[in-house]
Amino acid sequence: MNSHQLNDAFRDNIYIDKDIQKKPSKSLFGLIIGDLFGHQKISLLLLVMIIISAGAVLITTQQVRKQLFEREQLLLEQDVLESEWRNLIIEENVLAEPKRIEEKAKIQLGMSYVTPQNETVIVIKSK
Repeated sequence: MNSHQLNDAFRDNIYIDKDIQKKPSKSLFGLIIGDLFGHQKISLLLLVMIIISAGAVLITTQQVRKQLFEREQLLLEQDVLESEWRNLIIEENVLAEPKRIEEKAKIQLGMSYVTPQNETVIVIKSK
């Protein structure tokens, strides 16, 4: 091989390398989008469905958390109301009990309230 042939071979390699290093006319993002719309319609549809289902999961999770919080608040309110109700029942029973005792005393023992007309004062003198 003479020097002329070497120069031609070298020029051919440079020429080939220049063809390989050609810049694409579109950006990488443009190529991906073009490929998705052109050849990968099912993949694009699945991607959209995944994004929609992820959004639905987020919304559902938020609603469940909100409802659980409201349920806890209602249960706490129910506990407070039940406690107040029990206290009112106890108070009612305690207030009604003296009336029952008073009625028994009047009927069985003939007792009555003391008034100034039927009051008797006994004075005891001490030494």
